[in-house]
Amino acid sequence: MQLTEKELRALRYYEGDVSGNDPFWGDPKAYLTLNSLLYPGLRNERARTAEGKKLNPAILMHDRYPLLEVYSDLFAALRKGVSEKERHVCRVERYSDYLAQKEAGKTLSFTSTSTAGFLNAYADRIGIALMRIEIPAGVPALDFSEALPEYAKAEEHEILLPPWIPLTFAEIPLSEEECRILDAEKNSPLVSCLCRAGLPDSSAVIQNDIPLPDHGAGIRVYDALNSGREPLEEDICAYLRFKEALQQRLRGLFDRETGC
Repeated sequence: MQLTEKELRALRYYEGDVSGNDPFWGDPKAYLTLNSLLYPGLRNERARTAEGKKLNPAILMHDRYPLLEVYSDLFAALRKGVSEKERHVCRVERYSDYLAQKEAGKTLSFTSTSTAGFLNAYADRIGIALMRIEIPAGVPALDFSEALPEYAKAEEHEILLPPWIPLTFAEIPLSEEECRILDAEKNSPLVSCLCRAGLPDSSAVIQNDIPLPDHGAGIRVYDALNSGREPLEEDICAYLRFKEALQQRLRGLFDRETGC
């Protein structure tokens, strides 16, 4: 596949292959915030910060940094990375996020999977679900080793799915081997599941021009959660309005870039 420089930069940014001290472009964990913004409510942000992860307030500054452009470039890269063959991949998901996806019947954010199977432990997550995902040919699924001229994390064998990909869920009993896979609190997985991905449907309502509210409340929410404090209720409400507006804009961009 032939990606533009902007698409390559967006992929490297998402992957964490960054340098410098810029609060936006220098964040090696930007994917944490980019994905939290795609989930409904505040549960995902709470779960990530409870695990000691930090959300990046600079990413919310859409009037100063190219937030929408980064998402658009990621969508465009994923369109070029449509799988030409059936793939079988694995993902260890945070259980609360697994439940949100199961309820929605689709991916809710960019979803990193691997062809290398499961590890023995996941010290960065509390409460885990094991997902084996079948990706048919024709579904957007970008292979980082094929997309990037230099793949900084080749050992991860990463295949990236976009948000809004339909998923079916068939839960199965945990095997003895799977029970030995541990989370950050040394607990076994809560569920094992076989999933199958499908082609995304076009959104019913596309709003490319909906304005994004001011990001100040979101910055205060992130500062509070990053510090272990409870955000003010009015800031939470304003931040959730920001997320809803952003998600509507992004769904329009996704449909445009992927042709769905």
